[in-house]
Amino acid sequence: MVQKLVLRDEVIKVKGRVKVIMVKKEDFFKVLKLTKLRILDKEYEALMPPLDGLQKNTIDVNGLAVLYPQFIDEYFSNSGNTNPTTPAQMILITQGGNITLSYSGSVGLNSQGVTVYLQVLQENNNWTFQYYYVGFDTTSDSYTTSQIELYASAYVQGSNKVFYTNTVRIAYANISFTKAPDSYLFIVWLIAFQDIPTYLVFFTPTLQNNVGIMIQDTALGTGARVYFNNGNCNFSCGGNCPSTVFPSILVYVQNNSFIVEIPITAPLGAGVSNLEILLCDWTQFNGLPTISGNVSATLTPPVSGATFYVAIATITITFQAS
Repeated sequence: MVQKLVLRDEVIKVKGRVKVIMVKKEDFFKVLKLTKLRILDKEYEALMPPLDGLQKNTIDVNGLAVLYPQFIDEYFSNSGNTNPTTPAQMILITQGGNITLSYSGSVGLNSQGVTVYLQVLQENNNWTFQYYYVGFDTTSDSYTTSQIELYASAYVQGSNKVFYTNTVRIAYANISFTKAPDSYLFIVWLIAFQDIPTYLVFFTPTLQNNVGIMIQDTALGTGARVYFNNGNCNFSCGGNCPSTVFPSILVYVQNNSFIVEIPITAPLGAGVSNLEILLCDWTQFNGLPTISGNVSATLTPPVSGATFYVAIATITITFQAS
């Protein structure tokens, strides 16, 4: 007999905000300012337009649902695409055709591009990863847009190389504006993963960024493991209770979210009245301290009199667009 039980059901907010700024060429240095961003307790400065007045956009949950399995697969397998993919692009939809702003390390004069800065915050055991994409066109081009789209990719540090996901659309906005030859264009786009419990940082994709922060995979000591209490073991992270890693995930889109289901299979013998499960993870990053977390639950199978059955305890993560 197979019994499906829910271990945890968590919601992680995926927030998107955007604004367009058009300025005269002579006001270039009046718009760009050094802005202080934080990576936990450390500050750094990024040259970007002001961040006030960002407006809501549309998160492309279908795009994120494509990116996520690639990220997780590279994460667990220590294999995948080793050819660098574009960290970010903005595509401007115009009547004369699409204009692509491609990734560059910084904002420059007489050029087009996109750069991305990361801010990492932690409060009350919840984490937030904020990605600031700054698109710019400081050329003399002229055009009128009807929609703008944001593309991004994630990456994983393997044991001896970096693995990259495809670059996919993660957000878009129906914004109409006209760029004149004597004007400069700036687009500020914020994508944030918010309210992440410590034990789920491990399962949150790390998008490519200027700071070089990326997650390190299992071959380097990062890991997530589930322990089952059999009543005769040390029921703790790193203890000797029976344990397992995650064999697979299921990703699907529902309404304004993409949902990740992580099944954990545990065989139960006769007379078992409950199932204690402990999820532990240790997440390592380039540029961040190791993040470790755990969560436990006692599940009571609603089946009596069984001599043997299998419990499928599912962790469900809903990445909800807002």
